[in-house]
Amino acid sequence: MNENDKVWRLASKASYGLVHDDPVLVHEDHEDAIMLNESAACFIELCDGRRTVDEIIAMIVEDFEVSAEQLALDLGPFIEAMDAEGMIEDC
Repeated sequence: MNENDKVWRLASKASYGLVHDDPVLVHEDHEDAIMLNESAACFIELCDGRRTVDEIIAMIVEDFEVSAEQLALDLGPFIEAMDAEGMIEDC
């Protein structure tokens, strides 16, 4: 399976929200919040357990001046890190 065919959702122990208008992810087992940039925040907002990474990328590129290929390259390490931190889980 291609990594961009995976479907992700926010993990049950993770929360997404805004702190002083800045998007953050928090895990109940971690002390620190993870500050997100705009594209990472968009990914998390769209990460609902129904859409593939490719579908999410297609939605994000509509709002940003970036190619789907570049966004996929940028999001790949972020997705790996969020999976390793237990912030997201594949369905």
